[in-house]
Amino acid sequence: MVSINNDETGGHGGDLAAALRRWNPSGGALVDFSSNINPLGPPPGLIEHLAALLPEIIAYPTPQARELRDKLSAFFEIPVEKLLLGNGANELIHLLMLWQRPRRVLVPAPSFSEYERAAKLAGALVEYYPLPPGISFDPEKVAARLGQGDLLVFCNPNNPTGRLYQRSDLLFLLGAAKKCGAEIMIDESFIPLTVSPEESLRDLQCDNLWVIVSLTKIWGLPGLRLGYASGPVNKVKEISRWGDPWRVNFLAQKAGLYCVERKSYIKDTLELVEKERKFLIRRFEETGKFRVYEGSANYLLLEATDPLFRIKEFQEGLARRGVLVRRADNFPGLDHRFMRIAVKKRQDNLRLLQETENWFANSGRETNSTKQPGGDHS
Repeated sequence: MVSINNDETGGHGGDLAAALRRWNPSGGALVDFSSNINPLGPPPGLIEHLAALLPEIIAYPTPQARELRDKLSAFFEIPVEKLLLGNGANELIHLLMLWQRPRRVLVPAPSFSEYERAAKLAGALVEYYPLPPGISFDPEKVAARLGQGDLLVFCNPNNPTGRLYQRSDLLFLLGAAKKCGAEIMIDESFIPLTVSPEESLRDLQCDNLWVIVSLTKIWGLPGLRLGYASGPVNKVKEISRWGDPWRVNFLAQKAGLYCVERKSYIKDTLELVEKERKFLIRRFEETGKFRVYEGSANYLLLEATDPLFRIKEFQEGLARRGVLVRRADNFPGLDHRFMRIAVKKRQDNLRLLQETENWFANSGRETNSTKQPGGDHS
């Protein structure tokens, strides 16, 4: 039996190859709700544009992605000297952890697994601090945990809850961290997919703040990998001097240059995500089967109202019907009742709702012979 929550991915969604081997060995397709990528896909014309550039891969890419860095500086209104580009947000998270070597890393729970993986690879102690869904946020409680040499990681909007935290609360945490000699890394990978860019801290000039942003999410480029970090000028200069000058490959650079000019595509994306998120919230709440944590990003966290619900069985049942959802029971603080779903186009969203209804109508017959205890991530 093939696992889709394994040590290769740290439990991430979007491992379609493993999912297809497990549930569709005959070559059937899966509608992937486990990965939170722009539902419109890449901007129109991008694939053809990159195909025409393939002969140029015989040369090295531009060091430090200079041209793209300049374009992103203007697009996001960040001084170019604060920008560090990388092979996706994950690579930058690992790079900064390995370079900074923090004594202790404070990681939100539940949240993205890569923070813990990067911290442990860097030899740091890892301590969770709770940010449970549906509970009010108290920045003073988080600040009270900080000590000298710590790195506080914050995900905004949080993954998987989708909650967007206010800039004022994060500024409080930033000030508390500075007072005690700690640093903060804020992962804003999904802010470009919200209608609240004003909550970002990427514009700040602080010597103890890093902001990480994935560009593969908003531009639909997970296979190419592209992201940036905004940080202290002196530290960005040092990493640029001593680090790998070719972190961003040729095609990813050209894709970024193409995408950054497609402003109407971003507008269309935000309108679609906002409309379809509200649609999914309403429809799932109407079922009476789930509590929906609304969030602000292009995904939703759902908690089954039935304590006997097992997300493992639900995921397997829908996958056999060609729909893949993200189990959330391997996020710290969440149990066998939780799942995360991406916001997609209306046709796909209707498919998810229909297959969910079908599963509940037939779950007694399908799962009685295969029920297992919760918490199994195989």
